Amino acid sequence: FTAYDTNLAQGKFWILLGAMAIYFGIVSLSRRDVWRLAGAAGPLGASIAIYFVMSNNWRQWPAEIGLFNQIGGMWMSLRPSLPLPVLHPNTLAGMMALLLPFNIAFGIYAWRQRQMRWLQLAIISGSITVGGLLFSSAIGAWLAIAVGLGIWFLWETSDKLRRKLPFSQKMIFIGLMAGLFLLGFLFLSFALRSGAGQEGSSTRLALAQQTLFLIEDFGLTGSGLATFPALYAQYVQVTPVFFAAYSNFFLDIWLEQGVFALISMLIVLGGSFWLLLKQSAFWTKKAVQQPVVPAETGAVETTRRRRRRRRRNKSISDGEMVLFRWAAFASMVVMILHGLIDDALYGDQASPLLFFAPAMVILVTRRRQRRDAPPISVRRYWVMGLAVTAVLLAALFVGFRQTVQAQWAANLGALQLTRAELMGWPTNQWDAGGDLQRFDAATALFERALAVDPQNRTANHRLGTIAMIKRDYETAVFHLEQAQAASDSYRGITKSLGYSYVWHDRLDQATETLREIPESRAEMAVYSSWWEQRNRPDLAAKAGEMTMILQDVALLDP
Repeated sequence: FTAYDTNLAQGKFWILLGAMAIYFGIVSLSRRDVWRLAGAAGPLGASIAIYFVMSNNWRQWPAEIGLFNQIGGMWMSLRPSLPLPVLHPNTLAGMMALLLPFNIAFGIYAWRQRQMRWLQLAIISGSITVGGLLFSSAIGAWLAIAVGLGIWFLWETSDKLRRKLPFSQKMIFIGLMAGLFLLGFLFLSFALRSGAGQEGSSTRLALAQQTLFLIEDFGLTGSGLATFPALYAQYVQVTPVFFAAYSNFFLDIWLEQGVFALISMLIVLGGSFWLLLKQSAFWTKKAVQQPVVPAETGAVETTRRRRRRRRRNKSISDGEMVLFRWAAFASMVVMILHGLIDDALYGDQASPLLFFAPAMVILVTRRRQRRDAPPISVRRYWVMGLAVTAVLLAALFVGFRQTVQAQWAANLGALQLTRAELMGWPTNQWDAGGDLQRFDAATALFERALAVDPQNRTANHRLGTIAMIKRDYETAVFHLEQAQAASDSYRGITKSLGYSYVWHDRLDQATETLREIPESRAEMAVYSSWWEQRNRPDLAAKAGEMTMILQDVALLDP
């Protein structure tokens, strides 16, 4: 309802609705079907890998390993040309990594059950999935699947080591986990600081930092579905062309659907881990040895009969279910860790697999018997918690009423401005300043926000950009300076202010401001001819002069 482009938002909405349908479809199944779902995850992951190699453009999104680029280039010249949408390699890699643990669990289960055909299916599907994951060159997905499977492997290893070491399995596991987390922290630091992936001019941490500024602009309502690419390009990069498809899983949800959507997702993820970890979900208690009673008495069922009955009913024993619980745990780890540095499940147009891992958690932790309804005391605690939350929110509103009122008006104004500026995005050309009346509704809301809080950053920033389009650079400088005083590290404000300094003939200040904007020199050279074409030789001359100044700066301070 808040998106600037209803058609794009509707497309993403239907995909999210499909993801919820998959979720409810999985949780409605019997726990005895978990091995079938795990088996289906293998061919699905292999299909995604095949889609990747049949559609990826290694020239548009080169791999971080040169050999893969050479192989990819050769393959592109040989493969048939199919009209397939090209998705980012990190997106497809994240989905492959999400499904891989279930394929591994299915393979182990088939081997234990001596089902060779299912085992062959798991091996073939897993090999194709791993191959696609490898050639995607997605470091974030590699890291996430390595940590998820690594935790699973360390638990099994600690079980074997406890027989040789004078420590319990939990103590050994904790020690091994400490080493894994240290290694993972170093690897994560490298991945976050790597500029490879969606963008080549900024790190992932910088991308996340700038996204937080956008979140502040739309924090009360959300910017709407499928809005991140246009918002980031328009208000952070200040360019009319595509720059990035997403930030990360959590920030994208927060930006597009608001803080309550983020809280809901965190509850889903936290609840999933709680279901897995409570009551020793990853190991089964040793069964008490029961006496074998003759069959005619029927007093106690023998172990052999129980196995026969489970085989006939295709049921899963508690020991076998632990295998799929570990797969669900590894998949949840992939979902969270990969979501911190990429967004394979929600970014761009989202994925139907968004709730796949949480749904599998519910399935593998479900009890055979239905649990009774929670006692009245538990429900009372929930009601009290909700009441306390409501009181705290009301107190925050009263205590920061002026700020909230100003930000609410600025938030609504930002939504109005996106509808006025971004329809038909990307236009691949700068705004020529036509139809200025389209900004009237947004301008009124921003002025209302400033009447309550003159330092409101969102209102000042957006009024400055509107003044730039109206060619009122004195007003633009005034508002953008106010906005930069509130957030001096917001890249979009810095770039817009620097350009306003140029057009306002304050080149010394422009020079200091635009030092931080690497593309400004090239853009100023283009602006020189762009202003000439619009009969503004004065601004064209300023752009040419600024181009020369920035060239000298680059030579002196490369």
